[in-house]
Amino acid sequence: MQFFLNIIKAILPKSWLKKIRPFGHGFLAYLAAVWYGFPARKMTVIGITGTSGKSTTTQILSKILNQAGKQTGYITTVEFYDGRKTTLNKHGMSMPGRFLLQRELAEMVAVGCTHAIVECTSEGLSQNRHLGIDFDVALITNLTDAHLEAHGGFEKYKLAKAKLFKALEHSKKKHKIIGLNLDDKHSSFYGAFKASETFGISLKDSKHNSTEFEFEGNTFKVHLPGEFNAYNALMAVACASKLGVNDPHIIQKALDQIIEIPGRMQLIENQKGFKVYLDYAPEPAGMSSALKAVAMMPHAKLIHVFGSTGGHRDSSKRFEFGKISSSYSDVIIITNDDVYDSDPEEIAGDIEKGIATNPNRKENIKVLTILDRKEAIRAAIQLAQTDDILIITGKGSEQFLVLPGNERIEWDEKRIIEELLK
Repeated sequence: MQFFLNIIKAILPKSWLKKIRPFGHGFLAYLAAVWYGFPARKMTVIGITGTSGKSTTTQILSKILNQAGKQTGYITTVEFYDGRKTTLNKHGMSMPGRFLLQRELAEMVAVGCTHAIVECTSEGLSQNRHLGIDFDVALITNLTDAHLEAHGGFEKYKLAKAKLFKALEHSKKKHKIIGLNLDDKHSSFYGAFKASETFGISLKDSKHNSTEFEFEGNTFKVHLPGEFNAYNALMAVACASKLGVNDPHIIQKALDQIIEIPGRMQLIENQKGFKVYLDYAPEPAGMSSALKAVAMMPHAKLIHVFGSTGGHRDSSKRFEFGKISSSYSDVIIITNDDVYDSDPEEIAGDIEKGIATNPNRKENIKVLTILDRKEAIRAAIQLAQTDDILIITGKGSEQFLVLPGNERIEWDEKRIIEELLK
């Protein structure tokens, strides 16, 4: 099948491919659902969308449900869990298409899962990869500017996310639930979709800090850094409550087991006297949240290594990345991210313009450009001193790096950092 798809891609203009791709993906997604016997109809299925926090919310919710005896699998950008074993997601797709998604759901059913959580991306939803899945729950973590060039603007991006809620409306399940972040200004749009019940979370006007929050009279502690992770945990706790898990001891026991999420504000242990964090943060809002979180920690210098994706990805976020990083960082090292067919020098130049035009950039900021990503990380480690914080963003747990000319290589950033720290 891949052979024929490659021929079609080679023959048809890109504009045609963009128009017909959702039909092709949708057809294959539904065909896969038929082939595997509609596995989603045999479980309670939660779809989680939003600009950031999807993977973390998924893993926290899964941990709570499993702790309560509800065997739960999940599919995320980071990894797949079928109810027995965890497999790192090496496919380069947060929401896999064609037969892979339905196969993973079928494997969950086969091992006895009663619940499944699916991370639903805007690209996956716009390409109809969700067809054939009957959802019970639709959650949205937040919505900020992202993938604007790929979707053709913010409104189209917003509507792509809405496909999850439309799918919920048309689901064959009897009791349907919508979960919203009421502190997000777009929550009312998604709350207008039909469901059996709708709930919302909020940290405004409540007693909380970056590691603790309240829910229904109980205080819970999360061990992941940053206020955004308090939001992620609160959404997971509230959803679990709607699914019948209300015992605060079970919930806290689950939260206590989540010390880190691969590639998500992940602390890399070392004996150098400074802290190293690895984070994904592929969009401006995520980068801002990550840098704000580490900036609030005691530190001497804050060193930030990052780049920006090329290809059809949003070129405008390059400037935003420069502005955001220069508002927090003492040292910036600009490097390659997934370049695709773009000019890496041009990407770095756009980031530098964002830094230069930021009126709120830190004084005496040091900016270096080292396009070789491994060498950039090496330089950052060599620059770091006692009590500094080094944060590396853009790749997280992804297992590939796209070099200039669309050359794709294997890439495990955590392993590379650990090697360079020795």
